[in-house]
Amino acid sequence: MTEPRKPVAAFDFNAAAGGAFHTQGGKAFAIRLWFWMAAFTSIVFIVTLPLFMKHYGGFLEMNWLNMKAMMSGETPDSAGFAELIIPALPGYLALMLGMWVVMAAGETAFYKKYFFNEEAPRQPLKLNGDVFRTMGVQISVYLCWALGLFVFTFIGSLIAAILAFVPILSAIFVLFFVIVLIALMIAIPIKLAPSAALTVASDKFHVPSTRHVTKFRFWNLFLAYLVTWVGGYLMYTIVMTLAVALATGDPGFMGAISGLSEENPRIMFEAAAEKFSNPLFMFLGIIAMIIVAGAFSAWQMLIMGVNAYAVRWWKEDNPTPNFE
Repeated sequence: MTEPRKPVAAFDFNAAAGGAFHTQGGKAFAIRLWFWMAAFTSIVFIVTLPLFMKHYGGFLEMNWLNMKAMMSGETPDSAGFAELIIPALPGYLALMLGMWVVMAAGETAFYKKYFFNEEAPRQPLKLNGDVFRTMGVQISVYLCWALGLFVFTFIGSLIAAILAFVPILSAIFVLFFVIVLIALMIAIPIKLAPSAALTVASDKFHVPSTRHVTKFRFWNLFLAYLVTWVGGYLMYTIVMTLAVALATGDPGFMGAISGLSEENPRIMFEAAAEKFSNPLFMFLGIIAMIIVAGAFSAWQMLIMGVNAYAVRWWKEDNPTPNFE
């Protein structure tokens, strides 16, 4: 990998934030890829959510009771979670694995089109070695993030314990530690976010070396990720809230099950679940899942676009990088 250097090519915010539409297939490919990602995600939802959701009422109730306990200054009771986790775990893991595979396949297909103008016939999502490599990169990025935070927290805890004998110094250090910890929680993912894009572009596994791509470009990319991640998340949350309201017939359903309501959310959840024995509400539930899958896929594609742009921007300044 060539050593990073300050960028010569100017940062193009529109190309970064709108990178999802800047593949060699343009808007047509973006819409096509979004359609198939949303379709397969919908299938995952329809198959796995019923397995998981039938146990969800207990989680909602315990979360609600624990939040009430914390607001009252009491110690939350976490012992009961184990009894709820075991029966819900197979459905939850199936949901997470299914979504992960679909998003990894979509991300791989996107980068193939973005960098090489390659697309599989009939539909772009394929389950092959490239997708498994993308999944390996994704989990490696997560492990780097978790390990970095663990090491920093461990060292910080030791220093705080040493400074505990001097209250003023201890308080100052804890404040500094919390600020740096929050910064790391944001900085590490941004520095490693283009790892999958770099891996596909170079046809070689890259995670730590991605720091060369983002060095000297961090704040510009931070702005692009801020807009696409936060903006996309808000869009996804609004769409999901409206879709759930459509399915349940209750506009306040999402707020109620968040645990902030005075009413036990398990009662409301089980009442809504009872409605789905009605074919009409079952149909509305499927429509809601399709809408949520479409919003989630669009959000992920916005982030993929920034990842791909980051690598392209770096390659413009390093036209013949030496990957080791």
